[in-house]
Amino acid sequence: MFNITNKAKVYMADLFAQQDEKDLGLKVDIEKAGTPAATVIFNFCFPKELSKTYQKFEYEGFYVYIDKLNFVYLKDSEVSLKDSSVGKKLIITAPNAKGEEPKEDASLEEKIKYVIAADITPGLASHGGFVELVEITKQIDVILNFGGGCQGCSSVKSTLEQGVEAQLKARFPEIKSVRDVTNHANTDNAYM
Repeated sequence: MFNITNKAKVYMADLFAQQDEKDLGLKVDIEKAGTPAATVIFNFCFPKELSKTYQKFEYEGFYVYIDKLNFVYLKDSEVSLKDSSVGKKLIITAPNAKGEEPKEDASLEEKIKYVIAADITPGLASHGGFVELVEITKQIDVILNFGGGCQGCSSVKSTLEQGVEAQLKARFPEIKSVRDVTNHANTDNAYM
């Protein structure tokens, strides 16, 4: 399920040996597991602070704790050590963390949500923004809500028309229109 290369094991054991805490462990979590935005996170932890859903894995010099709910997402994962110009870095390859793209027979809603999460939101996130699907009407109008840096942004209309709408219509030609229902009067977090 979760493989750690020998070089990474030696490096991690050394990190734990440098700590002044006897019961310290390594907690492996996944933020937004099963979505295109999934991220695997390593943190030091104390086992007594973890819920009962975490399972302990023993390695020479350290213990790893993984939530059983994340086993499926960490299947076939590997932690390796990479030498870079600034030092050593742990790299995790987790091919199942993001889940799978919806199948051809999935609903239009599932497909649109996936494209928003995988292709659209990462671009908006660079400006502190995001977009979410509110609904798909019977006429196949896609209703969206923008947030973060996109809410109140002076460029949101072009972002909608030239970015989001263009991408969604290219992928799903059955879409009649893409509309924004965001209250853009609030400009507190606006990017521009």
